[in-house]
Amino acid sequence: MDPLPEFKRVMSLVAALALFTTFTIPLPAQASPIEAQALLKWKSNLGNHSDSSLSSWTPSPRSATSSNSTASPLIRINLTSTYVEGTLDEFPFSSLSHLMYMDLSINILSGHILPQIGLLSNLTYLDLSINRFMGKIPPEISHLTRLTVLHLVSNELNGSIPQEIGQLHLLNEVALYCMSTTTPFLVIFLLKWEV
Repeated sequence: MDPLPEFKRVMSLVAALALFTTFTIPLPAQASPIEAQALLKWKSNLGNHSDSSLSSWTPSPRSATSSNSTASPLIRINLTSTYVEGTLDEFPFSSLSHLMYMDLSINILSGHILPQIGLLSNLTYLDLSINRFMGKIPPEISHLTRLTVLHLVSNELNGSIPQEIGQLHLLNEVALYCMSTTTPFLVIFLLKWEV
């Protein structure tokens, strides 16, 4: 069976769903100043964001050092289909420990998926699909013990799928196809039940 028609069908569905999702994530008015400043620093390292939803990310008039008892942690980032360019090198992993949902799919992000991704220990949803990430999947991804969805489709990742992913017992949706891995695709599903 030729996997190309199935891949095209899946990609058409992804594109259709992207049209109906919310593309903007303005920095929440009640977000902590530390989180806001950290994200603005990352934004400054990205390219092609003038027409994207990132253009709404602006500094708050509050001082970054001010105390704000009404601040709530940032729990969701959705930048799907904004076509921003850049890397995760300056992404504020350590400042976003409450983040639960991160969708950076369908962009022009490149470089490596950094081991610091394991610091986002509250993530339940992670989608880095359809970018240009390369290298290996870091084993630190196993620190995301609350993860239920993991999508790394259509990147330039290589190497084996880390066995540590099998420790993510809450995973119920995994998409790793179209990667140049040395581990067969079905192994990821076997790892889930063997652990």
